[in-house]
Amino acid sequence: MPWRDEVCRRAGTLHLGGSAAEVAHTEREINRGRMPERPFVLVAQQYLADPSRSRGDVHPVYAYAHVANGYPGNATEAVLRQFERFAPGVRERIVATAVRSVTATEAYNPNHVGGDIITGSTGPLQLALRPRRATLDPYRTGIPGVYLCSAATPPGTAAHGMCGHNAARSALRAAGRDR
Repeated sequence: MPWRDEVCRRAGTLHLGGSAAEVAHTEREINRGRMPERPFVLVAQQYLADPSRSRGDVHPVYAYAHVANGYPGNATEAVLRQFERFAPGVRERIVATAVRSVTATEAYNPNHVGGDIITGSTGPLQLALRPRRATLDPYRTGIPGVYLCSAATPPGTAAHGMCGHNAARSALRAAGRDR
């Protein structure tokens, strides 16, 4: 489908997962502690917003796969199979890779317990208490000029960019510059 190819070329973020039923099956497998054959993969093409990241026709791409908490294996091959499934021939275009395992992710940032890059559960209780007890402005830390803008703040996980947007609005309000 030519229109789909053009949209994908211009998209800053792509989700590789197949049908809704397939993604649901994949997430059930992960919740059962099993690595799915076809993981859900989030792909970020930041160079589309910042062309200075590219060198000629070499463009950096960031991807991560949903895996079970604490997954001890390497999901690289499963991720590459998903890439090939949706973009045949991409494997031949890869010039370098950098891989961070679940344990390396946690070691890099202790907030990512078990490799969970979205800082854990976001059930109803957590929504009220994250990142601290319920407050009218969860982005303010109480330290002048210091604000929180992570997945631990509302609206929480999977709302890419909104936590930072909301923290910036909080800072602008405090400075009397939010219109």
